Amino acid sequence: MITDTVTYSSFSMACGVISARWAMDLGYSQSRQIIFGIGGLFLGPLMLLVLYVRLLYQAKAEGKPAAKMV
Repeated sequence: MITDTVTYSSFSMACGVISARWAMDLGYSQSRQIIFGIGGLFLGPLMLLVLYVRLLYQAKAEGKPAAKMV
């Protein structure tokens, strides 16, 4: 039971940190980075998917290959 809680907490924290980092890479304001970070804590993979798609569109708009952007 405790290991499940620790595992889920670690996963949620990782999603929150990655979401905030990707929001920073996209050039969002600090308040939006916090919102995406908190959203990553609660919505995890869904928030990561949204930000990943935005990163791909940004790379496409700049004419970069997506693999070099991420």
